[in-house]
Amino acid sequence: MNHAQPVVRLRAVDEPTLSALVRAALADAAPGEVTPPLTPGDTWTPERISWLADFHTDRRGGLDGPAGESTWAVEADGAVVGSVRLKRTAEPGVVETGIWLTRGARGRGVGRRVLAAVLEEAAIRGAGELRAETRAGNAAALTVLRDLGFECSGAGDGRVRARREVPGTTRAPGR
Repeated sequence: MNHAQPVVRLRAVDEPTLSALVRAALADAAPGEVTPPLTPGDTWTPERISWLADFHTDRRGGLDGPAGESTWAVEADGAVVGSVRLKRTAEPGVVETGIWLTRGARGRGVGRRVLAAVLEEAAIRGAGELRAETRAGNAAALTVLRDLGFECSGAGDGRVRARREVPGTTRAPGR
């Protein structure tokens, strides 16, 4: 397989982008990969769709806004294929990230590029450490995290926590 690597960028979630993000989720992602279990089963319901739209709308204020979180749509080769977030934690200088991608975007190097881009966003915002969490069975995510220098450790309940220093920043001792 000698496929060209997709061009990946993070896109601010304005109204047209939010519409594209919701369409991508409905067309090619399981609701449980994108939203919390708001309704029984794993089907797209009006409650889940509304939650998804509200989640991104409420985060437009960024890390310094009321939610303490920023989100971006993930664009690969010009199409919206998921989202990524940065969220402040209770620890100064520490942010966490989370990513979801459509099924069609997986296995093409998109996640690796998104994680590299969000590391840059964390550095721009002065973060010293980036954290992520995934399922122990998510071999693709764990490979990407480890390849990008994250230290991974079991968190119980089948979860793995990952952490790494943000490049280009230095953290003060104890921070």
